[in-house]
Amino acid sequence: MHYEEKTFDLPEMEGLSTKQIETHLKLYSGYIKNVNGLMDDINTLKQDSEKNARALSELARRFGFEWNGMRMHEYYFEALGGDGKPGGEIVNLIEDQYGSIDTWMAEFRAIAMMRGAGWAVLTLDTESGNLHSIWVNDHELGQLAGAKVLIALDVWEHAYLIDYLPAGRGDYITAFFNNLKWDVIERRLTEAQK
Repeated sequence: MHYEEKTFDLPEMEGLSTKQIETHLKLYSGYIKNVNGLMDDINTLKQDSEKNARALSELARRFGFEWNGMRMHEYYFEALGGDGKPGGEIVNLIEDQYGSIDTWMAEFRAIAMMRGAGWAVLTLDTESGNLHSIWVNDHELGQLAGAKVLIALDVWEHAYLIDYLPAGRGDYITAFFNNLKWDVIERRLTEAQK
């Protein structure tokens, strides 16, 4: 079974150019291709797992990187194209835990401004009901086991370098939130709470 590339109906967005989005979507396509190729290679090598143990180990490590690259980009693109106005139960949950949406946003922005390549992510721990704003290095290092991704903000430079200089990461983060579909975040919360 192979994974199919998802399509995203993204309108013109202020602060995120069509060229930036199209270039970024090509990178996402590469993750799909790599996931499918790795699955094929793993299936071939596991015919003799003992003989191919080293190669299988490396492919399994690489698979985690490519898989999370694929899935994190799907979370990212699915939530773009909105009006950026927070609403719904997610806002109540953020306010209950952080005191205000502005307090949470300040913390989340600080995480997103960290030096390095990765993601700023808002997750829900379904066991405790707690939200966690975290940094995920690359795509796979720092994920919280079992936590559900609500917001995935790509802060690798490829996500914004067409529109912003490296020092413009803060402006890119603002543009991301100005175009966020909070109804998608609300749906993710509802699904995670089931």
